Order: sequence, then C-alpha cells, then structure tokens
Amino acid sequence: MNRRDIEHDTIVVTGGTSGLGFSCAQRAMRDWPDLHASLLDMKEGRIEELEKEFGKDRVKFFKTDVTDYQSIQDSFAGTIAWRGGFSGLIAAAGYATNKSSIETTPEEWRAMISCHLDGTFFANQAAGRFWSKSGRPGAIVNFSSVSHIFGWPRRVSYAAAKAGIDSITRTLAVEWAEYGIRVNAVVPGYINTPLLEEGLKSGRVDPSIREMHAMERFGEAEEIAAGVKFLLSNDASYITGEMLTIDGGFTPRRIPWNRD
Repeated sequence: MNRRDIEHDTIVVTGGTSGLGFSCAQRAMRDWPDLHASLLDMKEGRIEELEKEFGKDRVKFFKTDVTDYQSIQDSFAGTIAWRGGFSGLIAAAGYATNKSSIETTPEEWRAMISCHLDGTFFANQAAGRFWSKSGRPGAIVNFSSVSHIFGWPRRVSYAAAKAGIDSITRTLAVEWAEYGIRVNAVVPGYINTPLLEEGLKSGRVDPSIREMHAMERFGEAEEIAAGVKFLLSNDASYITGEMLTIDGGFTPRRIPWNRD
C-alpha cells in the first residue's frame, strides 16, 4: 500500500451500529466503494441498513463490550481473521448523562469512565499493537466532546471522561508516530439526534442553546462523519495529535449575539 490505502482496506468502528458511529461507517463506505467495515457494538442495531446498502460481504458485526478488555481483544482478532487486518479505527462507543454531580453514584461514575476511557484506550491499544507488530501504518479517530472545554453543569463524569480521551489521543499520537500510526479526535458539539429532539421537547434542553452557536443551528451526523473520514484519509497524512472541533462555532461563541 502507498502510505495507507484505506479506501481499499478495512476499518474498525466501536459503537458502529448506532448513533455517530453508524453514520461514520456509512459515510466512509459510501465514499470508498471498496472499503469493508467491522462494527463492534453490544447490539446489532442498524447493521441491516448497511448490509442492504453495501452487501453483507462488506460489513461484519462483532458483539463487543468495550468496557471488557478481553471482549475487545476477541473482536479485533475476529476482524483480523475476517479481513487479514485493518487500516483505520473509529472509537465512537459512548453515552451521555444529565445528572447532578452531588447525586451521581459511584456505580454511575465508574460506568461512564469505563465506557469512555477503558473502551477508547483498549480499542486504541488493540489497533496500535496490531499495526506496530505487523509493520502496517494506521489511523485512529477518537471521539471527544465540547463538554469538557468549559464548565457544563450536570455533566461531570462525561466531561471528565472526554477530557481523558483528549489526553489519550495526544499521548498515543506522540508515542506511536514512529510506527506510522496517526491518532486524532473529533470534538462534536450539539448534533441533531432523537435524544436531542426529545430533550428539546421535554424542556431538559434549553432551545436558546441553538442561538449560542455562531451558525445558529445544530449539526448533523453527516457533518461529523465527514470530519472523521478526512482524519482517516491520506489527505490528513501530516495531522496527528489534533482535536478537530466540529460544533458550528459553539465553543468560540457560547452566548447569544445582540446585533442591536
């Protein structure tokens, strides 16, 4: 392969059968017709949509608990047995909560940290181990969040976990550069999802937040997927250790702009 001809190879996607992980896999497979995708998730979710659109030979599901080290090892081993290897990893598995920090239980704290930090690191480690031993280059895209960039009430465990993902990304980018492995992350803002829509309807999400975006709208999953695909591609061959914020200008603005 020239550098890392990912469009003719395979990617691994944790959290790949739903949410942003699904959107990232779908976008990459649409744009790269020879790409195969190994989807690691707890449930099959929307995998039938990918099988119908791209064919069952291009998609494979591995039931995976990202908080379980051995579960991740088994799924990566299964991917290698299926395709002989892979060139990209999208670590998208995760979830968010909305709960007072005072009321957060030890179990809730540990579950959040384990899903995001353990899951991200174990997947990164499995990919890095394969590439460093096989002599193949590779690219990783982790999922961070704007939630840790400023104080965000009722998000303490989520924000702490996402801040840790930034540190994992930067550290591994430096440590693994000698192997030809690039490690970056995307930092999504508010994205139109059923969860956000439900929050707006129930009042848990203040509709004025839309006005706090410089672009005065929420993002679409496709826009996150486009950024992920770019970071995986050879167009980003000189980019590593970076956090690509995709938030419509939410973090630089954050307050409504009174034009009068």
